[in-house]
Amino acid sequence: MFAAWRFKLKEAETALQQGRLEDAATLLQQSDLLTYLPIKQLLAQVAIAVGKRGIERAQRGEFDSAWRDLELARVWGGETNEFQTAQRSIVDAALAEVVHHLAAEDSTGAQQRIDALARRQVKGVSLDTLREVARRLQSATKLRERAQFAEALEQLQAAAALRPDLPALDDLLRKTREAAEQARQVQEQLHVALAAADWTQTLALSEQLLQVSPQCRLARNARRQAWAEVGGKLGDSRVARETQPWASSLLGGKEDCGVVLARGPRFLLWVDAVGGYLVCLADEVVIGQAHPGNQVDVPIQADIRRRHVSIKRQGEGYVLDPLAARDSQISAMSTRQGRVRIDGKDIRSPVLLNDGDEIELGEGVKLRFRKPHALSASARLEILSNHRTHPFADAVLLMAESAVLGPKWQNHVICRDWASDVVLYRQEENLFCRAMQSLEIDGQLQEGRGRLNVRSRIVGPDFSLSLEPVEVA
Repeated sequence: MFAAWRFKLKEAETALQQGRLEDAATLLQQSDLLTYLPIKQLLAQVAIAVGKRGIERAQRGEFDSAWRDLELARVWGGETNEFQTAQRSIVDAALAEVVHHLAAEDSTGAQQRIDALARRQVKGVSLDTLREVARRLQSATKLRERAQFAEALEQLQAAAALRPDLPALDDLLRKTREAAEQARQVQEQLHVALAAADWTQTLALSEQLLQVSPQCRLARNARRQAWAEVGGKLGDSRVARETQPWASSLLGGKEDCGVVLARGPRFLLWVDAVGGYLVCLADEVVIGQAHPGNQVDVPIQADIRRRHVSIKRQGEGYVLDPLAARDSQISAMSTRQGRVRIDGKDIRSPVLLNDGDEIELGEGVKLRFRKPHALSASARLEILSNHRTHPFADAVLLMAESAVLGPKWQNHVICRDWASDVVLYRQEENLFCRAMQSLEIDGQLQEGRGRLNVRSRIVGPDFSLSLEPVEVA
């Protein structure tokens, strides 16, 4: 008589041949079938097959699926030689992906891949080296954007010394030297224009320098001065109007003066060697096209609608309202411009955002919504596409009661070189800073806590950051 387990064995063999590996494993693991040697041997073959599938997926860049396959291979077959071979192949493919990001000057993407490997408990000299290269490239990018080219070149040279086999680093060094020389020449001309009070030339040179280094303080200050001299309007008039009763407190230089948190204010947060962030304090923000006179909270330089979406904080969650997609006045020709998608799906009505959602506006503006910290209702909008906010920022913080800066991956602003967290928090319509150590705020030593104003400078043992009011041309 043909034993019942042999029917299961035959069925599982067919599933394996057809590539239905999960089905084959499910059949083989039923009841007490694993007491039969042929069943065990076939399950081992399924484990080898799923490991090979994981390698193929990793080579295609499908790393989440590849890691899942590797875990299945371990569960079904144990940590055999074949499992270890698959593991090494997937790790090698992931490291190659990191190198690819570095070669494309995408240090952020490289760091994300490295973090993903670290969460998988992957260790080794190669990974540590790539992490350091990515960190130095990230620092060099921030320094270059601030026109600190000497320091940027030091970071790039250190990165090239760590991985001399990466020709992209030599190319980046060459480009940075060229940009440094270009910036030096423009800065010299800018100083001459300022000395001569030639405000038209000052504006032109400032814009030229900001194209090379969008966070250059010299260029930003020169542009501000030129606008003031020619009668340009500075600042966000809505915010200025709402905060006017506190002007003497904010600008008078009194001790312990605070940021007045009127409805809808924003400010820029510059974290040295990390980046710049547009901080929005309102419960609801509107994202739209950066256009003169268009008063939105998050202006983006892109072909999108002037008021494209709003994001509203409701309790601990956030609701996205696709304003452009719901606009009945949108013509057929501009439907694509007004499109709103979340994870590839068209959105035409308000929807609750989840951590990690990818938001697409129009044809190509891509943002990622992150709500990383379990104890804070604040969120972060990461810019995935090659678009810029105005003013320029690396990301947007939707700040509720607090924002946490520090080395942990779940912080709102990740500062890898810091020893501990720093917290910005709101209290009684004012903004405060708190740290584990003593810190200096606007030149005054504080014992771990102090009130901030719109131009505060905070310095700690291993960190420094600045606040800056938002200005609108």
